[in-house]
Amino acid sequence: MEWLKRFLAGRYFRADELSFALLILMILLGIIGLAVKAPVIYLLSDLLFLIFILRNFSRRIDRRMAENAKFVQIFGPFYRKIGGFFQKLYHRFRDRKTHVYLKCPSCKQTLRLPRGKGKLKVSCPKCKTEFYKTT
Repeated sequence: MEWLKRFLAGRYFRADELSFALLILMILLGIIGLAVKAPVIYLLSDLLFLIFILRNFSRRIDRRMAENAKFVQIFGPFYRKIGGFFQKLYHRFRDRKTHVYLKCPSCKQTLRLPRGKGKLKVSCPKCKTEFYKTT
């Protein structure tokens, strides 16, 4: 185990945004390659895996950080939008037993109500519309 510590010392090995995007793209290409049975797609997936490994075992930490900063600068807004979508899905799944999610009838704002409280008078915080909902 000591040899592994010595080997990884001074390496970039970080879970940054670019590494995560490479992994996701590699997995997606692998699945598509399985479905289509195209060796070129498999080759692309393997190439992305090689880039991922080389990035993470690199000793040029400053260059890897610059690569990640450039990636975040270019794809940051898109990356955050996707992250926000999956975060909302996670919260809905986590709260599925204790809360109900619904939309306001007038402004379509998503509201979160406690489950099992009977008939509630709901007031939308955005448009102040009041309506009744059974939870």
